[in-house]
Amino acid sequence: MRRFILLFLALSGLSLASCSVHKIDVQQGNVITQEMLETLTPGMDKRRVQLAIGSPLIRDPFHPDRWDYVYSFKAGMRDAEQSAHIVLYFDGDTLSRIDVVKAPPAEKDVMMPTLRGLSR
Repeated sequence: MRRFILLFLALSGLSLASCSVHKIDVQQGNVITQEMLETLTPGMDKRRVQLAIGSPLIRDPFHPDRWDYVYSFKAGMRDAEQSAHIVLYFDGDTLSRIDVVKAPPAEKDVMMPTLRGLSR
């Protein structure tokens, strides 16, 4: 009986050791690139801004003339992170100011989620 318990524990330990934790890539917000940021110029209207870089992630109802664009990427299985944050200020319908809180990467450097298990 004791041998059976030891064998069971050894096999259980081996089977648990073979299990690994799968961590997924997490991408949140709008992908923002340096090239997209360079297309913005003060004087653009809100519609043109949305066509150029998409809808803002945050539209604060208490500050309707401020749009926040936030992007973050955290790789699950490798040690890599990327983020960007820009704030656009409008005067009515016209873009008046661009604040770069955290500069976005160049388009060629944007990290994307990996497609594990999917054939191309």
